[in-house]
Parts: sequence; structure tokens; C-alpha cells
Amino acid sequence: MSRPEEARSQRLGAVAANRLRAGIAAFVLSLLLACSHSTVVRPAPSYDVLVFEAPLPAAAAVFVDAEGLRREVHLGPAEAGGYGWCQDSRYPVDAGEALELSVIGTLERVMDEVHRTATPFDRETMEARGFDAVIVVRTDTFDAGVAGDPFRDFRGSAELTLAVSAFTSDGLLLREIVYGSGVHDASGMTCKGGAEAVGLAVEMAVENAMTELGEVIANSHELRGSLAAREFR
Repeated sequence: MSRPEEARSQRLGAVAANRLRAGIAAFVLSLLLACSHSTVVRPAPSYDVLVFEAPLPAAAAVFVDAEGLRREVHLGPAEAGGYGWCQDSRYPVDAGEALELSVIGTLERVMDEVHRTATPFDRETMEARGFDAVIVVRTDTFDAGVAGDPFRDFRGSAELTLAVSAFTSDGLLLREIVYGSGVHDASGMTCKGGAEAVGLAVEMAVENAMTELGEVIANSHELRGSLAAREFR
């Protein structure tokens, strides 16, 4: 083989080797970046409840329906921006247990006794089991999103509304909607940073909603009056 042909062969071989390495690197990168990343949502009871009077003098049964707090958040092409490395990543969110513990933790600050129940009680069951009130919290709406990429910050966002109702032996005394929202930025060299951003945004939204929940319950004149009057019956 002549020297020109040998040099040309070497160049072609080098090009092929570089393409192979680039293809392998791209494949490995796609496995690392474009996949599902678990999202952690921790309980976030509110410490900022503004109570105008003493805690409610009651033992309450509390039921939380958190089925609506499950989502698979996608960072799609329209949201990715930047380099778009994570445009196929998925971030599953399940904040149900976190919400339940947040509700219980918040209500423990504004009522004498709080007992978590697996089903909502009716009036007869409430009285038979020695409770003074029943509080039901149900997920009304929930939305979460994430944008960004590993070379910029990820931004997670979340919004939720909860339907809250409460009754005593005097009947249904409270029916309200409480709202919470959160936005959180997170950085990282992989798409997993998006999971942190979403999880912390959901936690903030839950905590904000818990502040409203605690204030709605603790400052309800109807609930407080009914529970105070039971001592004189």
C-alpha cells in the first residue's frame, strides 16, 4: 500500500472510531438522562398557623383522601429550553402519605386530640367511638411541572386545592377550600435534579395549604361554639 493510501486509510479508520465512540457515549448518556427519576415528597405540616384563641377542646377523627396527589410529571420539548438534555425524563410524584401526615401534624397544633382514620365516620360512628368532631380533607385539584436542564437550574412548580369539611353532633359546621402553591429551583449535573425541584415545590405547596387548613379549623366560630357547648349538655 502506498503512503497516500495508507494515510487515507488511517484517517478513515480514525473517523470511524470517533463516530463509534460518539455513538456509544450518546447511547450511554441517553440511558442516564432520559429515564424516570423518583421524586421524594416529605411531610410538611405548617408551623405558621395563626390561631386567635386556644386550641379547640375536642377529640377529632380525621380522614384524608389523598388519591388525587399522584402524577407523572414530564419535562417535554416545549418546556426543556436550553440544551434539552432531559426532554424525555419523567418524574413520578406520589404525595399522598406526605399530605396525610401533614394534615395530622397541623391539626395536632390546633386541637386537643387528633386521631387518623382509614374511613370517614358518620355521626353515629363518631358518637359511638367517643369523638367530638370529624374532619375530612379531600384532594380537590393538583398540578405539578418542571422545566430546565443539567446545565441550568431546574425549576419545579406545584399547586393544589383541598376540600375541607367538619361536623359535630350539631351537624355540618364547616365546608371550605384551601389552596397551596410552591416554586423551587434545584441544580445538578444530571436530570435527577428535576426530581428534587418537583419534590420540594410540592412540599411547599402542601405546607402553604396546611397553614390555611389550620387557620380555617382553629378560627371557626361555629366549630368552637359547638364544641364548647357540649360540656353543658
